[in-house]
Amino acid sequence: MTRRLCALHLAGNALLLCLGYYWLGIGESSLPTLAWSFLLALAILCGTVWLHGTAFAYFQGSLDLRTALREAGRHLLPLVTLGIAVLAVYWLLAQWAAYSPQPAFHVASYLTLKLRKPVRPAAVLTVFSVVLWLVRWALLPLILLPVASAVSRSGWRAFREFRVRGFHHRLYWIVAPLLLLSAFWAPFQLLHWTPLSGGFGVEALSFLIRFTVAYLLFVGACLLLAFTAPRTGSVQPNRP
Repeated sequence: MTRRLCALHLAGNALLLCLGYYWLGIGESSLPTLAWSFLLALAILCGTVWLHGTAFAYFQGSLDLRTALREAGRHLLPLVTLGIAVLAVYWLLAQWAAYSPQPAFHVASYLTLKLRKPVRPAAVLTVFSVVLWLVRWALLPLILLPVASAVSRSGWRAFREFRVRGFHHRLYWIVAPLLLLSAFWAPFQLLHWTPLSGGFGVEALSFLIRFTVAYLLFVGACLLLAFTAPRTGSVQPNRP
């Protein structure tokens, strides 16, 4: 049954990536194209949270694949709401990353005045960047993973009655960030890496191999994240 879930994710994520690539090329020159762009973006978001919510329900609820699909589909609205909230938080973090050089300069000036030693704004900005990186790749995902697991199984009730079993396990705090990097950071590094330089055929083959490995790494890491997310003990999933 797990092989069927892997096959579903391999096909589903490929379809979502293709739709996302198509969405990036949609113009906004007229109201109909703008409406089509919005509807397609919403469809991609719904498909993404349904697909990955199914993995959470499958692993965390010990359900068969068909039941997991139904559970995630039944709770699609709260999953989409959670997805939009997460996107909003990460958008705000991106805005802070763009704005941070200004407060870094002020902090460096303040420290220079108080410590009577020169403090470079670049050093303060590096500290800001490290903290932001930890928030993006460790703190927020470690909190959000069990929340997503609970919502995929219990819907709106998970927000009211949420509690986590096993959240204190040190292994989770180590494994989850590594899997996140494997899913969202390592694939891009692999795609941007150019180990072979030569003719068009050699470079095309190199890119195809790297893209395949990156995609498998992304899908595998996402499934392992759903598998390793702490169990939630709020409510039991609805049964038909």
